[in-house]
Order: sequence, then C-alpha cells, then structure tokens
Amino acid sequence: MKQRTVRVARYIASLAVGAAHMGLALWAGSTAGGWSWQHGYALPYDTSSSAAISAAIVLGLAAAGAVLVLPEPWMTEVRFLVRGRPLRPCPGCGGRISTSANNDPNTTSKETAK
Repeated sequence: MKQRTVRVARYIASLAVGAAHMGLALWAGSTAGGWSWQHGYALPYDTSSSAAISAAIVLGLAAAGAVLVLPEPWMTEVRFLVRGRPLRPCPGCGGRISTSANNDPNTTSKETAK
C-alpha cells in the first residue's frame, strides 16, 4: 500500500511539473502577444484593419511554442527524475531510456522482458 501511495504521489508531482511548464508557456505567449499589441507591431505585408491583432496572435503563438518545444528534453528528464526513473543514454541508438523497465514487485517471470 505504501509503495502505491508513493508511486501515485510521484506521478502527481510529475504532472505538476508538466502543468507548470504549460503555465509558463501560456504566460510567455500572452506576454509576447500583449507587448506586440501595445506597441502596435504588424506583420509584413499585412495592411488590413486587424494587422495589430494578427501580429499579436502570431507572436504569442511563436513565443508559447518556443517555450514548449525548446526545453522539452530537460522537462522530460525532470519528469522522469520526479517519478523515480532517471533516464540514461541508450547504448544502441544514443537516445534516452528509462533505467528501470519495471519496478512493480508483483510482476511474475512471464511478464518481465528478458
């Protein structure tokens, strides 16, 4: 029972890390869009009456996308560290893999990969 509680707590903490990352991305996007809107920037070749709002939307999406995509390898590593499964380099492909394939004590020998 204690191990299950710890596992659930770690999983909820890793979700909190992901939610904080998403919140940071939303904040960055809204800040970039608001700054663009306040300073009256427009996209090149956009002469419509809604040029400022179009630029604010595009810059906000670009900033939010950059905050989500660029630090994703580090965020993945942090989430796995919080879950108690640190990542290590794969000897075959050079990618990152979890160090513990299965940490369930109730696993039978038929369920474990050899």
